[in-house]
Amino acid sequence: MGCGKMEPMKIKSSSKLIASALLLLVLLAGCGGGTTSLTPEPTATHTFALPAITIESTLASTQTPLPTVGGSAAIILWAPAGSDAALAQSLSEQLSSYASTVGTSFEQRQDLSSQDLAGGTRVVVSLAPVEAVSALAADALTVQFLGLGLPETAASANVHPVNSMGVSVEDRAFLAGYLLALTIPDYRVGVISQAGTQAGAATEGSFIVGARYFCGLCNSRFGPVLYYPITAQITDPASQADWQAAADALLANTVQGVYIQPEVSSPELVNYLTSSGVKLVGTAGQAGLDESAAWIAVLGADQSTAVIDMVGRLLAGEPVEAVNANLTLSQINAEILTEGKQRLFAETAEKVQTGLIRTTPY
Repeated sequence: MGCGKMEPMKIKSSSKLIASALLLLVLLAGCGGGTTSLTPEPTATHTFALPAITIESTLASTQTPLPTVGGSAAIILWAPAGSDAALAQSLSEQLSSYASTVGTSFEQRQDLSSQDLAGGTRVVVSLAPVEAVSALAADALTVQFLGLGLPETAASANVHPVNSMGVSVEDRAFLAGYLLALTIPDYRVGVISQAGTQAGAATEGSFIVGARYFCGLCNSRFGPVLYYPITAQITDPASQADWQAAADALLANTVQGVYIQPEVSSPELVNYLTSSGVKLVGTAGQAGLDESAAWIAVLGADQSTAVIDMVGRLLAGEPVEAVNANLTLSQINAEILTEGKQRLFAETAEKVQTGLIRTTPY
């Protein structure tokens, strides 16, 4: 009887244990499901990485290519037969390097016509005579021409003369007068210019200003005591009587240093002066230049640098007129134009070219 009463209690206890176990399993399953839902799927990181790769690839493929020109070269160096070979070679090397740097085309031509420019040429750097440049420029109005050695009067909408002398007529004469007064004892300097011409009048006037810029009154300290500079003119450079009279006028006043306007210079005039012990300051390209010790220095120009700068401006569409290349000195007689005097001259030349010094008498 006692055992019969115990069976129902055991059954009830077992049922409670089973129910508790089932409830615990349900709760654990619920927690496990929540944990799984909060964990990000492994593929999510790949989804965000792929667009970044795609964007980089797109940017690389849309870079702007270097400009190309079909047909004729964009930049042409026109160097006809008989041109200055050394200058042509220097320009060719620098223009070729510049064209490569900016990603355009370049070529050198000996002969050139308007048909040669129809394929995309934008700038022609020319060593040709003024008549040839003016004629070709008139037939190719969309092409810009940089003409070395052309007179300033040749300038037009698409023709831009590059002064191969380095500076203007006035500035050049001023610096020649300054240089001679700087180096010749007692300031005994003079100038020979062309009579009856605007260039001749400008040369004479600015030479006087340049010499007196250095020495003021320019009166010699020893006899004969005179005021310098002395001036002389030539009407006909081909006439020996004419140029000899001008030279004799300077020699009669004990002039020891002379600047000859390039338009009236000749080997005969130069030899006549140097045979009398006269020292000279010259201009690049003038007749009568040689390697003798009579030359103190020769005024020239850094044409290549000026040309590259102007080509860049023309390609960029900037307005360009006549160009004065930076002044250089060559054929320097270091015994007369010493290092200290060269520095002093360079300082003055820089002021002239930047407009800080007035080089005309009016």
